[in-house]
Amino acid sequence: MTPKPSPDASEPRRALDAASADARERDLSQHDSAALLAYHDKWQRRLSGLMRAHPERWAVPGLSAEETRDALTLRLLEAVHLPAPLRDHEEPGRPGREWGLCVMQRHLARLRRRFRLPATPLDMRDAPLPLRGPTQEERWLELEADACRASAGQRAEARLSGPQRRWLGALREAARDEQFFEASDRLNLSAASRLLHKNRSSALRAYQALSESFQRELARGSSSEGEPSEFQPASPTRRCGMSSE
Repeated sequence: MTPKPSPDASEPRRALDAASADARERDLSQHDSAALLAYHDKWQRRLSGLMRAHPERWAVPGLSAEETRDALTLRLLEAVHLPAPLRDHEEPGRPGREWGLCVMQRHLARLRRRFRLPATPLDMRDAPLPLRGPTQEERWLELEADACRASAGQRAEARLSGPQRRWLGALREAARDEQFFEASDRLNLSAASRLLHKNRSSALRAYQALSESFQRELARGSSSEGEPSEFQPASPTRRCGMSSE
């Protein structure tokens, strides 16, 4: 009884058969355009599968996967049309290895040397973005907006009634004591209402009335856009004057 060959023993034979078949297809492609197209399609499919299975092994820094695949298959077609002596010198094969695969692996090394960068690759996804300071125009616009808010606050305060002035004082006192909600940075009206021994609904009505008064003066004194739409600070650091309460 003849023992069956082991799978490992058949591997070299299959590799030799594949190398021989590839050499025949290459030689036929030199004179037959249909054979050349079939040979190109064969290696393009093969290369696409290799790049999916081993993306890092077949990657070229600076080139996309499509650009790398196109460059390798183009070199393969160029090598097919080389005269046999020149082809054997420039693009030699290896025993037991398909000639087309040898050509593309060799050209892959050339591409990597050509596109090599004198730098260490880093993952820039977690890199902090550089902070850019405000331009001179932005600083002037901010100063102008601050002046408009301050002027509107002074005009609005001059027209307040006695109760409104008391509420304004209470709101300012709460702001100076940092009585702001941490989640939204909105003024804690309950803190202001406790200073006047009132309930929160009264503080809310007073807050809305003060805000409307301020907005009227702001719209009257400035036609610029982008002003705060409420009677409250635009940021935690801007808590002074009428516009910061």
